[in-house]
Amino acid sequence: MSQKVSLKHIRVCDMRLLSYRAKCGDAFHLQYEGESGKRRNIFLDMGHTKTYTQVLKGVISNIVGASEQIDALFLSHIHDDHIGGASRFINDIQKDSALGNVVIRWIYNAPRKYDVEETDDKKAGVLCGIVSGDKVYEHILSHRPTDLGDVLEGMSFNIDGMIVTILSPNESKLNLLRRKYSNNRPLCKSETDEVSIEAGNVKDDYATLLNEFKTDCFQEDLSIENASSIAALFEFEDKRVLWLSDSVPSVIIHSLNKLGYSETNKLYCDAVLLSHHGSAANNSLALFKMIQCSKYIISADGINRHCLPNKETIARIVSASSILPITLFFNYNDGRLVRMFKQDEPEYVKSVIDIHYLRDMEGIVF
Repeated sequence: MSQKVSLKHIRVCDMRLLSYRAKCGDAFHLQYEGESGKRRNIFLDMGHTKTYTQVLKGVISNIVGASEQIDALFLSHIHDDHIGGASRFINDIQKDSALGNVVIRWIYNAPRKYDVEETDDKKAGVLCGIVSGDKVYEHILSHRPTDLGDVLEGMSFNIDGMIVTILSPNESKLNLLRRKYSNNRPLCKSETDEVSIEAGNVKDDYATLLNEFKTDCFQEDLSIENASSIAALFEFEDKRVLWLSDSVPSVIIHSLNKLGYSETNKLYCDAVLLSHHGSAANNSLALFKMIQCSKYIISADGINRHCLPNKETIARIVSASSILPITLFFNYNDGRLVRMFKQDEPEYVKSVIDIHYLRDMEGIVF
């Protein structure tokens, strides 16, 4: 059953981030009071189908009940742990006219674009889809076709005072995705030919001490889907949130360089939403050396089959940080995550990391 969620009013200029529990998936919600004085809601991915039915459905119901809207819905890429909930959300939109205009803007790169034929049920106007990626594309094409322009690094736009700068994907990575999912090839429900490096892991790396990792050794994620992820920098007043979705560091570093950031001119952030649930293949030391931040958020449970998050990612953050301790937020506190630093000297861990396990529906206020 969906949960009814209380969304308390926030003070002017406050910005709140909610990291909803999506198993090993992403479902973030940025909430702020815009320059207009209205409360704004930006959603960053929608997790699995159950993330929507068990969590987001109640959140969205409250947004509608408060006469608010989802001012922007970002869907980073086509993996089910990010877009699956959107597919179920669209089912509800098709059934409930009250949800028809709840999303003001869809931000999504369709893996393929094609002509769509309606079903025989003209009254319902339901469009034929394959899986989540096509379903989202068909819904946007039917209802807000102007939202289907490609979203690429370097783009920037304003949402009532929130400046959004797209950092990923670049045109090359998006073209690779489109070549993989051509018009003549149906979408796959799961990736089998090229998967992320850590997807083959059968055990975690938690037995290695935090200060014993070779943090400068790095091999980047090879997933075409992950490399095509939409990632962005959100700036409101003097606050900045860096959302990395499942992007790869080479693309993000290049984008930040173009914006003038480097190891000597770091990007200051109030929070970083770590890429790919804390995967060591998506979070490099080189990237963290370009960032100055005290808060890092990992969206993953401790029982996923990919053994994420990787402890090595946290070791890289510690190695790159000029100010310690950093605050590390988990949105689950199950056994494996709690045991991540069991092998380390407690006083050392405490000196470099302030660990916080978010309560269900707990927001981080900036």
